Amino acid sequence: MINLSKFSEVLGELIFDGGLTAKSLAAALGAEPSTITRYLKGERVPSVENLVAIANYFNCSTDFLLGKTEENSAHAFKICPPFGEQIEYLKNYFKCSSYKIYHDTGISKSRYYDWKNGKRAPSVDNIIKLAELFDCSTDFILGREN
Repeated sequence: MINLSKFSEVLGELIFDGGLTAKSLAAALGAEPSTITRYLKGERVPSVENLVAIANYFNCSTDFLLGKTEENSAHAFKICPPFGEQIEYLKNYFKCSSYKIYHDTGISKSRYYDWKNGKRAPSVDNIIKLAELFDCSTDFILGREN
């Protein structure tokens, strides 16, 4: 689901435009430099936590980072709520059942309930699946925007 080459391209441009290095970005994010290097080489998918941290650092949307939108429309983003709360909010907001969410996205029932119960965080691929299901931004799925 995630286009790693697009993500690495956007991240590379942000690092270059900001006059940073992979090492300096890693230090600012509290990550290992090798992690940022792997993102830049397209070898590793970021966790949702790291994706949000990078988006927050560059004040951009997660959709922009993922290459889902060409425009970097920076604005004030909210702190992400726990995903168990957010998935319940999405279910109510879109007036759908839990079954519809996990069935229509192909996400396993057990994985969905692990999110709902706070036992596991979703992957970036699953955030993208949810955004596609609801035809909204990944930031909305994460609770970063209204």
